[in-house]
Amino acid sequence: MIIKHKGNDITQLVHRITWSGSRTAVARKLVFEYVQDARDPNIKDYPIDNGETVHGYDEDGNEVFVGNVYDVEKDVKSSFVTVTAYDHLFILTKSKTTRKFVDMTPEDIATAICQELGVEPGTFEQTGTPVSFIAVRKTGYQIIMMAYTEAAKKLNADKTDEKDKVKYHPVMNGARLDIIKKGTLIEGYEANGLNNLLNSHYKESIENMVNQVLITDEQGNQSSFFKDDDLIEKYSMIQDVYKTDPKKDTQTEVKALIKKPEQSATLDCLGDYRVKAPYSIMVKELLLKPGQFWIKSDSHEFADGTHMMKLELEFENIANEEKVTDEEKKV
Repeated sequence: MIIKHKGNDITQLVHRITWSGSRTAVARKLVFEYVQDARDPNIKDYPIDNGETVHGYDEDGNEVFVGNVYDVEKDVKSSFVTVTAYDHLFILTKSKTTRKFVDMTPEDIATAICQELGVEPGTFEQTGTPVSFIAVRKTGYQIIMMAYTEAAKKLNADKTDEKDKVKYHPVMNGARLDIIKKGTLIEGYEANGLNNLLNSHYKESIENMVNQVLITDEQGNQSSFFKDDDLIEKYSMIQDVYKTDPKKDTQTEVKALIKKPEQSATLDCLGDYRVKAPYSIMVKELLLKPGQFWIKSDSHEFADGTHMMKLELEFENIANEEKVTDEEKKV
């Protein structure tokens, strides 16, 4: 990766670079170490301060990161300065506001929030679905996701197949905010042992599994059961209990109690700038059944002229949600 600051290419002074992101942390992070030693006249001095902007480019000159510096650590003895920067999604995850939205689409809400909090709007997935709610002391990220979560709930109401349901996620495209469909497949990329996959680790656990729920009425009398027959047949029955609450949707609450086997997988691969959360990739290797997997987190390491990456995968297309409460819907 090529690092630039105030138009200066400082890559030759950079010792190590980590470029990372995750579905849960949202904002992408860039950490790099570079040499700074005022005692050596042969080393150009490029001071970097908090609040300043740094840029990252791939080897073809395409910008892959732009963000502000939030942490600077200097070690005089080693002559290294460690810089931590985040892309502009960090601003949306930290800055709060209070707004009321009445019959506005998520895409219009996202535009309004970007304009208020100083982030340049980019391309937003068009839902065409108006939503209404009040957001009190919520971050810009929370408000945008509240809007898209509400719209997705309406758009997915009649869809029974999980694969057909729409889910949304924000990403930065340079300095511009985009809202994409969560889990979009990276075309033309496959992780496999013949070309780019160096190592993999897979784990499955059923210690926390629940595959049947006993539903009772408000007095504790047995009412019915909700179960996953496939899981019961394969692993035997493990049951939880749900007591009906008139203020909550029983079906939603019961489904949330069902816990499938916990699966995790990490891949060590040759680096590819395209491969990052929250997109998905095709994987073909010995431990996993070949197919599509979703990137939960990624960490790209640049050192000694090499580009490596570690990927944490998810087995389902899980999306971040910010639910709107009944009180917040009273507009």
